[in-house]
Amino acid sequence: MARFVANKRRKPAIRRWLLLLFLPILVVCGVELYKFVIPFNSVNPLWKDVTVGENVIDDWKYDGYDEEGYLRFYNHGQIHLLPPSAHLLALDGQFVVIEESSPNSLTFAPRLYRAIPIRWDVAIVGVIAAGTVVGWFYLSKRLQSAKSSLLKGFTGKRAGFRPQKRKQGHSKHFR
Repeated sequence: MARFVANKRRKPAIRRWLLLLFLPILVVCGVELYKFVIPFNSVNPLWKDVTVGENVIDDWKYDGYDEEGYLRFYNHGQIHLLPPSAHLLALDGQFVVIEESSPNSLTFAPRLYRAIPIRWDVAIVGVIAAGTVVGWFYLSKRLQSAKSSLLKGFTGKRAGFRPQKRKQGHSKHFR
C-alpha cells in the first residue's frame, strides 16, 4: 500500500502567470466598485478638485463661470478666461489638464502624466504583464526542450562525443 502513496497526483499550485493575468481585472473591478459606491468623487485619485476661490496654479484661483460660460481664473487683479471646450490651462509657464468643470467646482490633473485615465494605466500594466508571462513561458519551454535534448545526447545509445566509424568501402566521389 505504501508504494501507491508516492504515485498519488498532487494538486497543482497556483500559477504565477494566472495571478498576473487576473490582477489587472481585479484592479478594474475595484475601481468600478469605487465609482459605484461613491459616485460624486473623482475616479482618478491623481486628480484634484477645487471649488470657487481655491488655488489651481500658484496664486491663480478658480472663479467659476462668467456670464457667457467661460471658465474664469483670477490672480491679484488679473483675470484669465478659458473657453468651456478647452482642456488645457496654461498660466505662469505651468500647465494643468482640466477634466471637468461646473460653476462651483473644477476637477483637474496637476501634472500632465496624471491625466491618463486609470483604465489606460491598468490596460498598459496588463499588456506588459501578459507579455512578460508569455515570454517567460516561451523561454522556459525552450530551455526545457534544449535541456532534454542535451540529456538525450549524453544518455542515449551513442553517449558522449564519439566520432562515427567510417564505413569501409569505396567512396562515391572516387572511382
